[in-house]
Amino acid sequence: MSKKRIELNNGLLLLTELWGGKLVLGEIRYGTAKKTEMRSALIKKGFKYGLLDASIGLLESGQKGQVPIALAYLDEDPGKPWFHFEDALNDDNFTTWLESGSLDTIDFSYPVKAGERLLSLSQTPFSYLRHPNGKKEFLEEIQEENIALYAGENTTLNMQQNAIEAEVDGYAHHTIYGTVSVYPLKTVKNIGKMHGRVEFDYALEVEQDIRSESSVTLPSNLIVKGLIRSAYIRVGGNITCNFGFDNQQRLERARIYAGQSIFSNQILGYNVWAGMYIIVQQFIENSVVQCMNSLVAPVISRSEIKVGSKVFARNIENGTQIYLGPNYIIDPSLKSIKNYNRQHEKKLFDLYLDLEDQQRDLEFTKKKALGHLGKLNKMAKASISSDVLLNRFYVNMRDMLEKYRSTLEKCERTLSIYEDEKKQLAFYETHTRDKKDPEIIVTGKIGSGCVIYAPHQTLRIRESLHHVSIKLIAENGTLEISDL
Repeated sequence: MSKKRIELNNGLLLLTELWGGKLVLGEIRYGTAKKTEMRSALIKKGFKYGLLDASIGLLESGQKGQVPIALAYLDEDPGKPWFHFEDALNDDNFTTWLESGSLDTIDFSYPVKAGERLLSLSQTPFSYLRHPNGKKEFLEEIQEENIALYAGENTTLNMQQNAIEAEVDGYAHHTIYGTVSVYPLKTVKNIGKMHGRVEFDYALEVEQDIRSESSVTLPSNLIVKGLIRSAYIRVGGNITCNFGFDNQQRLERARIYAGQSIFSNQILGYNVWAGMYIIVQQFIENSVVQCMNSLVAPVISRSEIKVGSKVFARNIENGTQIYLGPNYIIDPSLKSIKNYNRQHEKKLFDLYLDLEDQQRDLEFTKKKALGHLGKLNKMAKASISSDVLLNRFYVNMRDMLEKYRSTLEKCERTLSIYEDEKKQLAFYETHTRDKKDPEIIVTGKIGSGCVIYAPHQTLRIRESLHHVSIKLIAENGTLEISDL
């Protein structure tokens, strides 16, 4: 048993950890505190999981004595996938760029052939007990699970059931929720406002430009040989653009969203979001750029950057602001995905209640039928009315059983969707937000006037720094500067 003291603005919160940290009790030893303050203090102290809002609310209302405020819970790790079609981004690529500045080997288009292996698991899914302080206590491998969870559009499991393969020739991508998909390629010359809202169910290659005020929505990859000018782009996969993004017209609707990674020559005046990497060959200027993993750009100027993992740059200048760490980056679609998951959870709960009601009605009707049969057993002969009643019992029970089976099938379908969503959300948390080591690597200089934001520190650059690494220290949310 261990105890921890948390000083609050107007009181003291005393924590007691039981059963090796699986249960955390809390009490307000003196003073008062709001729920928001206690929750924030608990998270800052390292207790981020299994918090019991109702109990924290009791403490806010003046409850005396200890109450359980955090509890370990059963969770699942979705396993570690190995994406066979991705080799553009690895330590060698970043090392090459740092040494020579060359990005010629980067390619985010990922063409694949039917039958080509796309994904296998390098670690089997397993269940664990997650302690309030984040510690994972391994329980067992989930043997009945397979990697079908990761199979998206136009993909299939191989005969050995240990890998996902492409069903068609096309272009591959994966999402930050783990699913892998392949879409055939469609090629067009250019896209302009006159084409209206372009929504293809393909990977798309544009031989020239995507022009101003265009709107393009795709579930897959986008390859543009020319320039993307002041257009709205939303793709589920990767974007490769040879000449870059240019929003000099400053159109508010001009935004770019890539579910995975972006490779571009430049980003000028754009609002850009990427689910993994952003690689820019020349510069980022006057833009708002967010990526959940790492960003590479020789020059970043007059921009706001939010990055989950690393920034690799030669020069950062002209008042650029960088928000460092995964806490600043959230998928814009995450809220709706979580809402769907909660809706399925509620639907599942309602179906369970409905099943219980139907089961009770079925049992009641069964008892009535058996009771009537018992009476008939003692009678000398059956009557016509008895036959009619028994037939009614039979028809009612048959209809009730059919309804029960239908509800049970709905329940099984909803449970399957709910469990898949939970695993995909677990993939998102495990592979995009955990185990980050955020860092800014500047091989040239970061100029005066630039600002670096961390959870518990704001670093304002007063004098230019040359050849530095700025790391986020996860334990306390502060920054550490060192020479390269």
